[in-house]
Amino acid sequence: MSKTRLAVLGLAALLLAGCGPVHPGAAAVVGDTRIPMSDVDDVASVYCVASKQQAQQGGAGSVDSAALRRQSLADLLVGEIADQIAQERDLTIEVPALTAEDKAQLEQMFGDQVDEAVKLVERNQRTSAIALELGREAAPAGTDEEQLVQAGQQLLAQQIAEFDVSVDPRFGLDETIQQVSESGSLSVPGGELDATAIEDRPQALQCT
Repeated sequence: MSKTRLAVLGLAALLLAGCGPVHPGAAAVVGDTRIPMSDVDDVASVYCVASKQQAQQGGAGSVDSAALRRQSLADLLVGEIADQIAQERDLTIEVPALTAEDKAQLEQMFGDQVDEAVKLVERNQRTSAIALELGREAAPAGTDEEQLVQAGQQLLAQQIAEFDVSVDPRFGLDETIQQVSESGSLSVPGGELDATAIEDRPQALQCT
């Protein structure tokens, strides 16, 4: 799998939002669109597998499940808002299909979770493609593709504040999606930042 394809598994970090009421069973709401807890769980499970493999290769210990869940929700929010922007602007978004080799490598990495992994890769590819188109609208001619994506991501981040976004506060994020607690789990209450080593935390806070 190419570096570009692998990069779509990278974590999104461009999100501004306001806290508000969240529909029951939803991790967040963007306008009239709900992001279910189940979607966050699916994305987090893929990131958990990838993070554990990376940690094992680097000789690290356990992976923080709370951080993965927070980032999973951020990814889903950014993707949904990017889709709404693309629809509003009537952008034509073309995303290259994963090859059989790509899917085989994903299956080798993720096993029974390959379907969730493929969905995540395709979703993140689409978000990057939308950012690319936004960058093309604003960047000068001759700008390379990587810079266009970065420019588009900045434009996307600037426009996110214009959307009606509500986030379940139990994800440990404030109204600007800055981390204010180490919870990230619906079974563990939020509070002050916990400096306990990941491997010493309750099992509910570990990526297993």
